[in-house]
Amino acid sequence: MSDQVKSLSDFLIDKDDLGAYARVCVDPNLYSLTAILKTAYWFTDQCYLFLVNRSPFVEVEFRLKQGDSNDALKKICGQFLNNLLDQSVRQKVLEETSDIRDTLLKKAFFDAKVSVSNSLVSDESYLPTARQSFEEDPLNIAGR
Repeated sequence: MSDQVKSLSDFLIDKDDLGAYARVCVDPNLYSLTAILKTAYWFTDQCYLFLVNRSPFVEVEFRLKQGDSNDALKKICGQFLNNLLDQSVRQKVLEETSDIRDTLLKKAFFDAKVSVSNSLVSDESYLPTARQSFEEDPLNIAGR
């Protein structure tokens, strides 16, 4: 097997002194670096990851934290590619709807501005003095 993945459809599964690993090649013209990094992050619970920019691709290397199974590595590579597509679509939707989302948030917060009646405003004149204790209850809050 070659030591470098040549296209997105290729992924390499091999072994070295550290054990089995899988390497996937991602085209940064198709998937943003943000999408690649966010997707890779979600695999850090199962794998050690190493990313390297080997123009024109970004290579993502996976090493299982537990075990050395080629089948598990193949499955992780497939999940990674599916999740990468999912993350890219999410980013695209976020970009396309950011103006609407910002408008809705502004409207929600600005419409929520309501004048507060004086009866709801805290009356700081009832703060205890240095000589008062919590046992004194001038407002009869305890209802005694």
